[in-house]
Amino acid sequence: MSEFSNEPVMPASGSEMSLFETWVAAITKPKEETFAQIAAQPSATVAKAFLWVFVASLLTSFTSLIAQAVRFGQGMGGGFEQFLPPELARELPVEAMPSIGFGTVICGAPVGAIFAVIGFAIFTALIQWVAKLFGGTGSFEKLAYTFAMITVPVSVISSVLTLVGIIPFIGILTGLIGFGLSIYVLVLEVKAIKAVNRLDSGKAVGALLLPGLVFALFICCCIVIGLAAMGPMIGDVFDSINQSLGGF
Repeated sequence: MSEFSNEPVMPASGSEMSLFETWVAAITKPKEETFAQIAAQPSATVAKAFLWVFVASLLTSFTSLIAQAVRFGQGMGGGFEQFLPPELARELPVEAMPSIGFGTVICGAPVGAIFAVIGFAIFTALIQWVAKLFGGTGSFEKLAYTFAMITVPVSVISSVLTLVGIIPFIGILTGLIGFGLSIYVLVLEVKAIKAVNRLDSGKAVGALLLPGLVFALFICCCIVIGLAAMGPMIGDVFDSINQSLGGF
């Protein structure tokens, strides 16, 4: 039986929150009531959801490319280290990889953010579709907005971890923190699904995980079919190799 009644949980009068208050509440108050209040705000529109996901993804893409530039080259255009303290610059790993130019970072980050928004829209639509199959009463717009309010502060935290993770040895710690943050995000998303769609925990978890499982199964089937189709060709290649070896 659902933990929610059929009546929507509406926020108290005058409870419209600012964006910053919404971001903080989404991360620090992991309750169904919190996400019900966020979804019920008049500002909870899909356009704002996509806008803030784009901004958050732009931030994470930009910081990821900067981290790559520092790890695998001499920084962006060879001069990134001059902006860092000498003690820190000497500790940064520089590997034998092509450096990433500043132009690559500037152009690559928006492209990555656009694909992130597209992925976010598809991901949210699939979850909402499954939630509807389970009897959910919410909408794509409200679920997208609550997910976006989770995404923004998490992206800020992830960006900080990415930059700090450049420093040797600290990267291991930031990796563990990032893994824990990913688990926490799943918990928040389950609570958001419960609040928006008035579902119990089991159905909310199913709505969140089922699309991913179906997608993974689809990829596995495609790989198996591809390998089966390429089987004769792969066999011919091995026969040719064996014949070549037999000639020696």
